[in-house]
Amino acid sequence: MASVNLTPVNRRALRRYGEFWRSLQLVAAALAQAELVAQKAADTQPARAAAGATAHWSAPTAQELRSSAKKAGQSLHVMATAAKKWEAELVSREWRR
Repeated sequence: MASVNLTPVNRRALRRYGEFWRSLQLVAAALAQAELVAQKAADTQPARAAAGATAHWSAPTAQELRSSAKKAGQSLHVMATAAKKWEAELVSREWRR
């Protein structure tokens, strides 16, 4: 026998939760791209140092990029876990603006 959902669903709240969830997925995709950029930076950094290139500006190192992407990914995972845990609550109540 199928279970019946007794929790009322607020359509507006459900739509806003869907937007929130899609936003989390877009951020995850952006973080994946950032990790690719960090990998490319790690691959090209020794070549620049060997060529003796001097720059008058600074950019984050490949390690700093990887570290930042990893930290942001961990925070995103915490948010996604909390969003799933509280999904029923979030789709049944009105969201504050």
